[in-house]
Amino acid sequence: MDNKKLQFSVIGYGRFGKLWAEILSKHGDVFVFDKNKNIQKGKFHFTDLNKALKKDVIFLCIPISQMESFLKENNSKISKSSTIIDTASVKEMPLKWMDKHIPNIPHLGLHPLFGPDSYAKNRINLIIISASKQFPSLIKKWQKTLVSWHFFTRIVSASDHDKSIAFSQGMTHFIGNIVKKMNITKTETPTLGYSMLMSVEQFCENNTHQLFRDMISFNRYSGEMLKSFLQASHNVSSYFKKKNVDYNSPFSIGVMGAKGSFSHEAANNWLNNNHIKKGKIKYLITAKKVFDELNFGKIQLGIFPIQNAIGGIVDETISGLSKYRCKIKEHFPFVVNQCLIKRKDSKNKQPREIHSHPQALKQCKGYLKKHFSNIPLIEENDTATAARNLAKNKLGKGVFVIAPEASAKLYDLKLVEKNIQDLGYNITDFVIVIKD
Repeated sequence: MDNKKLQFSVIGYGRFGKLWAEILSKHGDVFVFDKNKNIQKGKFHFTDLNKALKKDVIFLCIPISQMESFLKENNSKISKSSTIIDTASVKEMPLKWMDKHIPNIPHLGLHPLFGPDSYAKNRINLIIISASKQFPSLIKKWQKTLVSWHFFTRIVSASDHDKSIAFSQGMTHFIGNIVKKMNITKTETPTLGYSMLMSVEQFCENNTHQLFRDMISFNRYSGEMLKSFLQASHNVSSYFKKKNVDYNSPFSIGVMGAKGSFSHEAANNWLNNNHIKKGKIKYLITAKKVFDELNFGKIQLGIFPIQNAIGGIVDETISGLSKYRCKIKEHFPFVVNQCLIKRKDSKNKQPREIHSHPQALKQCKGYLKKHFSNIPLIEENDTATAARNLAKNKLGKGVFVIAPEASAKLYDLKLVEKNIQDLGYNITDFVIVIKD
């Protein structure tokens, strides 16, 4: 960095913005902009947005959920000689947005692995640096600068950062918020493990719900973390659950989907998590067929999706539970990742129609409205069956389907786009049903 005294601007004067402004003040003049007019102003220069966007280095300390709209609305106001740096806890999306909206303005991503509650002088304060595609050379320059400011640094690609941070930070905050929500009272038996658990809660105590929501929602690896966490939780809880079916003898499980469906994948996961080797899966496509076979004793268990985070209640399951003599034995969560799929020989960039189960269409409602608002949506009985019919050329030319990635591999189809559901952590609750 040049020897001249730099002018920094900090956009966003929340808890981290205040800390970062304080740190920057030791290395140059700091100008602050925050849209909240009622903030308590400190020792820095508070200025309007137009002036803040003309400084040498502009640090974005705003929520990730506001970042793309901020760049869209203000890209023409940013000085071409400025450098834009985001400080979010997710790196792929902010860098992608900067590459798209300010391609000619130098930019890179930082993730300071500390905050107002953990930063201290003479401590190992680590900053992760991730380069943009347009300005890869900036990374060495800023690493040298940050080291001169007495920070420890590590250069990590945006995707590697997000994959790692989904577990190291995302899972920590997830567990901390669970403990906080439980509102555990002070115990008379404070074990070491309990004290460590409560320290995780305290670590999250001052963070907002928005910060937690953003770090999960805008990290594409959060679904993998949540899936792993929820499956492990279910697996551990199964150690003490009473079993009414003899899992040591051969038995049959009915699922409302074809081979390659989410119900198939959920059933497989349930068997694996419970270390059950003698369960045979029957692919019965509809909820009615699963309930019928359960009623006549042709299967011993039925596995049904009952509720989705976006799509809501699964009507076929609720209807069946009310009509048949059966009961819910247990339930478990499963993370669903929807994919847009076409035939490998299709040259269509835009589909003529999109086919899928009504639940899948609901889960991708925002995506479909944004990208295919004028394309007819055709409801099918099952996502995997739709994929199989597409492979057999039964749906006509130019048709795309929404289905699991497993069905694309199973039926030798082409993935157009993965994870198109409106929520990255698209959780579906499944129930295990037995005959009453």
